Amino acid sequence: MVTAITLQNVVSDKDILNFETANLESKIHEKEDLIDHLFTDPIILKTFKNAEKYPDQSYRILEKYDKEEGIKLFIFKNHELLLWSSNIFVPLTDGGLKNTINYITTNDRTFIVKKKEIGNTTVLAYVTIKKYFNINNEYFTKAFSPLISKSNNIEIADYKDIGNIKNIYSKNKIYLFSIKLKAGQVQNIFSILQTLSWILAAICFITLSYSISKHLVNKGKTILGVILYLTSLVILRYIDLNSNWLSIHANLSIFNPKNYAYNNMFPNIWGLLITVIFCFLFILFLHSIKVKFSIERYIKNKVPKIVFTVIAILSIYFFFTVLYRTLGTLITHSTTTAVDFTKLVELNMFTWIDLFILCLSLITLILYIDIVTSVIRKLKISDTILINIHLSCLILFILIGTLLKENNGLVNILLALIILIRSFNSLLKSRYRLATHIVVIILLSVIFSIYHGHFYKMKKLDNMRLFISNLEAEDDINAVSLYTEIEKDILEDAQLKHLFKISLPNTNTQTINEYIEQKYLSGYLSKYEFMGFYYHNNKELGRYKNNKIEEYREKVIKNSLKISNNFYRLNSELGTHEYFSIINLPIDQQNTVSLYLNLKNRSFNNSVPYPEILVDSRLNNIEVASFNNSSIGLFKDGNLITQYGKYNYPSHDNAYPNKVGEYINLDTDDKYFHVMYRPNSHTTFLVSNPKETAWEYLATASFLFLVIFIFFSFYSIIAYGCKILKNKSFKVRSLKYHYLYLVNSIQYSSRIQTLFISSIILAILISGIISFISINMQLSYNNTLEREKSVMDISKRLENIVSTAATAEEREERLIYYLKLLSESLSKDFSLYSKSGRLLYSSQPKIYDLNILSTFMNANAFRKLSLLKKSETIEDERVGDFKYESSYATIRDENYATIAYLGIPNFNAQRDDNLNKNLLLNTLINIYSLIIIGFGFYAAFVANKITEPLNLISKKLAQTNLGQQNEPLFWQRNDEIGGLIKEYNLMILKLGDYANKIKDNERESTWREMAQQVAHEIKNPLTPMKLGIQQLTKSYHDNDVKFEERFKRITASFIEQINSLTHIAKEFSAFAKLPDTKYEKVNLLEKLNKSIGVYIQNPQAQIRLTNLTNDAYLFVEADRDQLLRTFNNLLKNAIEAGFGKRRIKIDISISDGVNETYLVKIKDNGLGIPQDMRAQIFEINFTTKSSGTGLGLVFVKKTIEAMGGTVQFESIEEHGTTFYIVLPKYKTN
Repeated sequence: MVTAITLQNVVSDKDILNFETANLESKIHEKEDLIDHLFTDPIILKTFKNAEKYPDQSYRILEKYDKEEGIKLFIFKNHELLLWSSNIFVPLTDGGLKNTINYITTNDRTFIVKKKEIGNTTVLAYVTIKKYFNINNEYFTKAFSPLISKSNNIEIADYKDIGNIKNIYSKNKIYLFSIKLKAGQVQNIFSILQTLSWILAAICFITLSYSISKHLVNKGKTILGVILYLTSLVILRYIDLNSNWLSIHANLSIFNPKNYAYNNMFPNIWGLLITVIFCFLFILFLHSIKVKFSIERYIKNKVPKIVFTVIAILSIYFFFTVLYRTLGTLITHSTTTAVDFTKLVELNMFTWIDLFILCLSLITLILYIDIVTSVIRKLKISDTILINIHLSCLILFILIGTLLKENNGLVNILLALIILIRSFNSLLKSRYRLATHIVVIILLSVIFSIYHGHFYKMKKLDNMRLFISNLEAEDDINAVSLYTEIEKDILEDAQLKHLFKISLPNTNTQTINEYIEQKYLSGYLSKYEFMGFYYHNNKELGRYKNNKIEEYREKVIKNSLKISNNFYRLNSELGTHEYFSIINLPIDQQNTVSLYLNLKNRSFNNSVPYPEILVDSRLNNIEVASFNNSSIGLFKDGNLITQYGKYNYPSHDNAYPNKVGEYINLDTDDKYFHVMYRPNSHTTFLVSNPKETAWEYLATASFLFLVIFIFFSFYSIIAYGCKILKNKSFKVRSLKYHYLYLVNSIQYSSRIQTLFISSIILAILISGIISFISINMQLSYNNTLEREKSVMDISKRLENIVSTAATAEEREERLIYYLKLLSESLSKDFSLYSKSGRLLYSSQPKIYDLNILSTFMNANAFRKLSLLKKSETIEDERVGDFKYESSYATIRDENYATIAYLGIPNFNAQRDDNLNKNLLLNTLINIYSLIIIGFGFYAAFVANKITEPLNLISKKLAQTNLGQQNEPLFWQRNDEIGGLIKEYNLMILKLGDYANKIKDNERESTWREMAQQVAHEIKNPLTPMKLGIQQLTKSYHDNDVKFEERFKRITASFIEQINSLTHIAKEFSAFAKLPDTKYEKVNLLEKLNKSIGVYIQNPQAQIRLTNLTNDAYLFVEADRDQLLRTFNNLLKNAIEAGFGKRRIKIDISISDGVNETYLVKIKDNGLGIPQDMRAQIFEINFTTKSSGTGLGLVFVKKTIEAMGGTVQFESIEEHGTTFYIVLPKYKTN
């Protein structure tokens, strides 16, 4: 933020201008160095001096410098142009230039020019500085040449500018021109750095807010953390929305509302993009803390659980509805035309921004679904009830959509499938999750291909309504905007005046009509029917049926409306526009010609081909675009008057609604949708467009599938990387470990699927690329052959036509006359050049009148036809940013001498090429997407089939038990699996033998150990008994007076030792009965309370039980007596482990464990278990008490494990011991 503010306050306009000046001068000096090197190269200069002898070599040098360095070279011989490198601009003379460096300005361009004289040969080197075009469209911009400066912040200053300007000098310090900053925003390195600084500041703010919010969540303040993070995002969005803090510093197209604008919330594409990003960040934050949502603590009854679940699921449908409506505005409220995903070649930057917004929104939707389903799962609703709730919500939302007249039932069903898949995805095995992931992407692709078609149709309907309104409009707005320029240009047209001057009073009016049509009425106005009437000093120059002066005077007075100085609009019938003009053109002081020009058009008459480079961007081209793709029908008094397009309208409009003044959408059963409008009760307009075909839906879905799949894959990789980086123990050198862990954790079936699908995708990519390139090359080759054949056929026809001409002038007149006829009949453009390469005729003279092209022929074509004597050639040409293709051919006489050169510019070449590429790409993507999806599922099927016997073997291996009879496997095929199963069967036979031997050995060892233990335990009480008997016998024989007293004492000792033997017998008897268990449904809480009741009376023990679950009854499957004895053993051990007189504290807690288990923790504050004894604690005969048998904890371990649970412990010396017991929950099935 400090950097951004510093840049804003420190960097001034002067600094920016100095920066731009330095860059511009350095580029000009580079071009100067190249030209100086060229002009000092003796070989090149010698070649240029003898250009007549070496024209081909000279042309190659000219072409090299033009294409590689942007330096246009022109060679003059005796001050006559001999060779030229470019036909975009060609100087007609080499005079008036200094030999050092020159800065010259023309009507449409500025140059720096260097001149080199070699005897009678002059070489001019032109470097374009800036282009000025007299036409406004996307292909021509008034900007510096990109080879000189790519900055859009500066412009050339003129003598009126007195503000902050900078002079530009050559490397020899010769003044060239001055520059200044453009008014308004500037885009330069400083503004870019400032914008990046603001963005980084926002990222830092969001990161800080995220860290604080996450800290609050970890502290148990979940709601506060969520509110804080949401508030920070809302504040940031509010600041951006109300201050335009980025758009005021960056002149980027994403901030331009012309490209997209919906409402105050989304004034441009940036507004929608940043909103989607913030929504994603918030949902991602919720997803990261979803385990903290403990809704189950507050909702415990069944009915509230169901109500909450219904609301949660309906929220998904509502979120989805808001999402798709918002995304739909990217189509309906966008002026960019690249929203048709069947035209892949024409996709632009905004299309990819739209796709990014779509994919990020889908990620957000999936995360939200996961959050909702995760919270719902915590409510522990049965699967049957949950599925019924899902179906109920689906039906409810479909009913709501029906009431709101939205036909989205299919989409809602597909969305419900996605919700169900994500709900139960965690319950699936990991090998099926990839398949479900792909299924979800397929469903999302289908859903949004349907909505793409829906919103694209809405946009077409809007354009159709606008087209009808243009048909209904009294004025043709596009034409009227051109008439003002036309009347001005005609009054200043020296060529037109010259045609009249040399022909009066016997002027050929047909020639005048052709001239006016070609120069002024091409392009948009070409669809108008034109008639011209001419009077010289009030005398008609042609034969007219009546007095046009009086006729048009009457029209002016009674039946017209003036729309400009000289143009009038006639009141004509609906759907027809008719204009006329009265222009008095002074020829000289004595002669004046009055021009009466009449233009009439039916609004849906087709126009002749018009090159895109002449289309003015100021015109409303929606009408043109809608017209080109639509069918139109006009009805008068119920009868069809006229129609245009492919759709066949009925002869009467009786079947259509009778509402007047209302646009009505008609969606009939045919392959078209229609918009009908009745401006009055007598007239009906119908505009029709073809519906989107199944193939187009498939193309859109296939493209969206690939884009979404790639985006989701990148998201998964980034999410996994962030998860690794967030680990506190992460180190760079541990990346290898994480990689190996990831690779080794992939199941064998997943590896097979991955290998299978990867191989298919690689093969498809290779074959697809090869197919696309080869087919595209073949199409290009075929088109080239067709165009060469076409230009040759026409040239031959022209040669036959002029073969009988007597003079060169007659040949030229015939060629021009027949080219005019061919242009109208074939709807093609033609150019005719003299044998010296100068233009004689063009069907699009406006291109040359606007100085878009010079009147010279393409240099490369001229070289091939003139020097290499080729009959035809195809050349790629470029004017501004517009690319097209031209065919050239030589026209020869009967002696094979060159008469002229024919050129056929194909201005639609790029569009036709894109059309072929789009069709080819769509076909390949559709086919290969279906193949990838099909083989994806087939790979899962094959992998499961391959791993099925392995899974069976794995299952059997897991069930293999030395103490049981193991069942052998059967496999009928003698393959690798068969060999493995054979070895398995042999193994279990050997294991059976080993098991018997081990059983015998274990039985013998166990009896030996048991006998040793029993002997040891019995020996302890027998030894004092033996000593007592010996002592008593001696006292008896010695007649000891204390015999009776001694007898009583020894007898009491004997009884105590016998009781000890009885206790030992019971302990070993209980241990021997461990296998004899009776499992049943047992309340864990009840057994713990009973066990506590046994020891709660001990004044030295304080026992506390805490139930951390939400259930009052905790059922497990166990033997009642053994479970009670287990807890008795553990509590007894805890009490006996106390510190002498210190009060013993025992804390018992029960909580929910993972995977449907209960976790019982028994913690005491005793002495703890010494470190060297912990490994032996669960072994037989191990005890730390003098009176212990060493069987208590062994009994505990065997009892818990027999129930399917586990027992572990943690102990800290002098602080106590904690036992962790995990028991499976009771399952009804």
